[in-house]
Amino acid sequence: SGSAYVFTRASDGNWTQQAKLTASDPGSSDYFGFSVSASGDTVVVGAAYDDDNGRSSSGSAYVFTRASDGNWTQQAKLTASDPGSSDYFGFSVSASGDTVVVGAAYDDDNGRSSSGSAYVF
Repeated sequence: SGSAYVFTRASDGNWTQQAKLTASDPGSSDYFGFSVSASGDTVVVGAAYDDDNGRSSSGSAYVFTRASDGNWTQQAKLTASDPGSSDYFGFSVSASGDTVVVGAAYDDDNGRSSSGSAYVF
């Protein structure tokens, strides 16, 4: 399982925890929080060891958005279009505006073992 914490800085420079983010479908040793990226009111959290699609450690990434009342809600769970065991999708994540990029560092692609891939959403 795991968690990701959101903090905001006040005008006086002090940081305050605003939210604790967790997966909607937590699993043992998913490593939710392995990677995190924030862009405005969007946070993307990687769970590189998530056993999704019937494949061990295929990985996933979760997208959360902040509402006007300050509450954070999971909007999506992202997975690879071509998942494989031990691909570790969610090993890295990056968010910018309406675009999310998720890395699968050990994806076997183009006939190459652990060559890796990046998925753009």
